[in-house]
Amino acid sequence: MARMTKMEKFKVKMDIELDHIRASLLELRAKTKEAKLDARLEFEKGLDLLEKNQGDLKSKVEEWAKAGKEAGGEIVKGFKHSAKDLKKGVKKAYKALP
Repeated sequence: MARMTKMEKFKVKMDIELDHIRASLLELRAKTKEAKLDARLEFEKGLDLLEKNQGDLKSKVEEWAKAGKEAGGEIVKGFKHSAKDLKKGVKKAYKALP
């Protein structure tokens, strides 16, 4: 088996991280169905934004991987920072769960 490039390793890691974030968002979405209508609507607005951000980051990772560029330090830092912000948003959403 051929060794993975730095870019391939990073993409796999980001895909796994994004899958975990997506699973958390799905779980939160399911839990909101039990909440009262007003609280649920407000909470769902936040989830919509988190899901959009998760999708945007996933698209950027895919575009970058398809371009075949080596993992540039600033790009990797940017992706990691975005993923970290998404995870913080998911944690915050769990705490604010109605």
